[in-house]
Amino acid sequence: MAIDHSSQELREARRKAVRELGLLDPSWMASRSGTFYSYPRRSFFVPFFGEAYAVTYPEGAVAREDGTPAGAREALIILHYLVRADGSRVRDQWVAYRDLPGARYHEPAFVAEVERPLSLGLAGRLEAVRKWAERRARPVDVPGDVAAAWDVLPRVPLLLVFNEADEEFPASARIFFDVTAPNYLPTEDLSVLAELAALRILEETGALGGGGS
Repeated sequence: MAIDHSSQELREARRKAVRELGLLDPSWMASRSGTFYSYPRRSFFVPFFGEAYAVTYPEGAVAREDGTPAGAREALIILHYLVRADGSRVRDQWVAYRDLPGARYHEPAFVAEVERPLSLGLAGRLEAVRKWAERRARPVDVPGDVAAAWDVLPRVPLLLVFNEADEEFPASARIFFDVTAPNYLPTEDLSVLAELAALRILEETGALGGGGS
């Protein structure tokens, strides 16, 4: 899985993504990805987890709002998003990770690295999860104590479905993807995106001992 990529593999993947970026027209990429491209600054501005990241063109340097370089995994996801986006409209039709292309055999790792830590961390925090969803996401009409879609990229929402523990079942948190997600990112990147989202949800609900409600 992409979560286990070595630094060398990440560097090689980034070099390839930057080459692809430089071969494509920036206006075309911006229109398909739902991002903004500034010709004077020769940069894309990409909303990512609620923060605007700048991507220089054609160099492909990715930085946060404060100018600090993005992390290696974040940068690769943003570059892949720009070069892969095909403009498909989000359908709000949700699929599990195992239903993404090539993902079925990686489902146990996805559960272990994303959904199980999220389930354990959010247990007993239903009100904090509800408040997080009000701040960050939009409600989705599917069964669950909390069901909210977080637009982590302009056209890539992630659906969190959380059910608090009861007399019969432990707490459960699952992440679902819009059916169009593979039109924007490779399956491996989507697993990393979910891992990054899960970590942010845990941080923002106070489940890691930081802030949150």
